[in-house]
Amino acid sequence: MVIKIFLWGMLMGPLAILLELFIKWLLNPTDLASFIDILRRNSRDIYLFVGIVIAAPIIEEFVKYLVVRFAVLKNSEFDEPLDVMLYMIISALGFAAIENLLLVFQNPLLAIDQVVSLAALRFVSATFLHALASGLLGYWLARSLAEPAKRFQFLARGFGLAIFFHASYNYLTWLISKEECFFFSSNGICYDSTVAVAVTLVLLGFMAVAVSYYFSLLKKLHSVCKICKTKPSFWS
Repeated sequence: MVIKIFLWGMLMGPLAILLELFIKWLLNPTDLASFIDILRRNSRDIYLFVGIVIAAPIIEEFVKYLVVRFAVLKNSEFDEPLDVMLYMIISALGFAAIENLLLVFQNPLLAIDQVVSLAALRFVSATFLHALASGLLGYWLARSLAEPAKRFQFLARGFGLAIFFHASYNYLTWLISKEECFFFSSNGICYDSTVAVAVTLVLLGFMAVAVSYYFSLLKKLHSVCKICKTKPSFWS
């Protein structure tokens, strides 16, 4: 089951990227050649910024959830609240693995030291981000199964937290990658990137503490096997 969920998570990566490209194109419809040229300029256009900070977190958190929704919640082996959180994290790890590879290899002209730096940044911070965001969602998904009367409320809370932290991370990485200086500068030196890196580390640390705390809470919940045997709704 673990390998299956990981592979399904990987399959969601290309799907999410295609959906994100489609959203970016919808924000500024143009011919293919012009669209590719705009993408090469990365996030300097406002509509690309919107795609990165708003569209990407929503799409990516939702497709990772879909893996667990269809591959786990209907499986007869699923009977513990903790399983939901763990499988959400496994789905996220699969998604992050393929996303990182696609993002690194979309820049074939980079020097080897730049590739190593980019890979290190992506494989460490982005992987943590995906796993932790899905862990947060997984907790509230498990709570929604344990307390069906509050299902929509808990799912909304889980998606809200996951998307908020994901969007915050994307915004900070956008600040790190841009050349302009908007916020922190002194004597002609821009400190936006430095501050963004520090805040990113704090953000990931806070998420890790929250996921650890939620993990300990789920250990205290009883089995949800009776809920799992019922046919789940679209959101469960």
